[in-house]
This record gives sequence, C-alpha cells and structure tokens, in this order.
Amino acid sequence: MDHGGVPGRLLLIGGAEDKCYGTEVLERYAEMCGNSKARIVVITTATGIPGQAFAEYEQAFRKLGVRHIRELPISGRADADSSPATAALAGATGVFFSGGDQSRLRTLVGSRINERLSAGLADGLVVAGTSAGATALGRTMILHGNGADVATGPGLGLMPRMLIDMHFGERGRLPRLLNAVTLDPDGLGVGIDENTAICVQGDTFEVLGSGTVSVVDAKDATVVYAASDTDPITLFDVRLHLLPAGCLFDLASRSPAIGPAHARY
Repeated sequence: MDHGGVPGRLLLIGGAEDKCYGTEVLERYAEMCGNSKARIVVITTATGIPGQAFAEYEQAFRKLGVRHIRELPISGRADADSSPATAALAGATGVFFSGGDQSRLRTLVGSRINERLSAGLADGLVVAGTSAGATALGRTMILHGNGADVATGPGLGLMPRMLIDMHFGERGRLPRLLNAVTLDPDGLGVGIDENTAICVQGDTFEVLGSGTVSVVDAKDATVVYAASDTDPITLFDVRLHLLPAGCLFDLASRSPAIGPAHARY
C-alpha cells in the first residue's frame, strides 16, 4: 500500500447526506469510529454557521448511539497551530469535517492540526469530510469555478492520490473535474454525488449511499493546454468509471470492481 505513508481510514461524502432517515452514510461512519464507544470531534471551520452545523451533527450522531461528540472550533491559523486544538484530538476515534466553503479550510493546511490528523490515520483515527470538508482532504482541492475556469489549491493531503469534487451529478461538475485533474494527471479525479460516499481503507474504497461516484483517470491521457486560462483544453483518451453503491475501486491498480453490496471494513 502506498498513500504517501498514510494507510487511510476515511469516509468522503459528496454533501447533503441524510441525517434523519436511512442515515446509511453517517451510520457507516459511526460504526467505523466505534459506535457507542466512539469519540467524534467535529471541525466546523468550513461553515459560516458553526453552531448550527455542530448541533445538526451532534443530534444525528446521538441518534446513532454515539455518546461523545464535541466541536473543535478553528477560526484561523493560530487556532490550528495551538496546543489546545491538538490536545482536543487526543483520545478521539473520529474527526468529521463539515461542509461549507473549502477556502476556509486552507488555514489548516500544513498546520499542527494537519500533522496530527496525518499521524492519527496511521494509529487508527477515522477521518470524514462532507462537501467542502471532503474536497479539502486531497493533496489538491478544488476551490471554485466551473469548466475551464477552475481554481485549485493545496489540500490537507490525507488522500494524496485523489482530487475530490462534491455535489457532483446534481451540479453537473464533470467538466470541472476533467479540467482540474489535468493539472495533476497522475492523480485520480473522484466526483461524489450527494448522499453518497466512498469508504476508504488501505488501497481500496467502497461506494455507499444513494448516488454514484465518478472516477476520472487521466494518467494515460493526451493533454494540450489552452493559450489562456479561460479557453478550453484539448483532452484525449481519458478513462471514466461510474460506480454505484456496492462497487469497489482499487487505488493501486486504478481498477473498479463489482463488490459485495454490504461489505464492511
């Protein structure tokens, strides 16, 4: 396994996950974290309404039997580098990044919190992100834009091989992901629909939820870059995989498979 030294136990959610009925996605996360023994820290940096966002997830996780949930408010780099913030992660079995605006999460990139999360993955910590919180977990994150006008920046690097996009099918973001992945063709573009997630362990991820995951592989593609940032690129021989719930994807061989619909890691 080779994820830049990080084994990976993550749940990446495309946003708008069901918190009330049939909470399959959040149920899987609670299970990965230890169910009633789970200790989950919710990082609400990405949202403009942190108190409301935390209250919603606290309620959802308590319905799933999790008794220990706390918010870790990080509003700037000083917070992300502070000893109290890193101490808040001590004993946690899971860390959950809420959605919002991923540009707010740039304050965590390269911070002590970022380092602690990377080290925690190697020790069994389970990290999840939804919407903006999911795209920020890659080596590179999409900041904004559509089609040829996409802007990217450094991410937290917890999934170094992936460039993650969210609300994928609902917002027609395939052109955006295609353009973004050409900036790092060796990586994989992963577009996740709403109420859909990929559950990552080691070199494999499983799809769960009600939608589809699109995987863009441009490793062997031919790319001719445009003369300006607003012009379209030329792109040949891209591989595209559409994976509904129950499908698996091998990150080492870059190959999909039909897997057991109710596999558990």
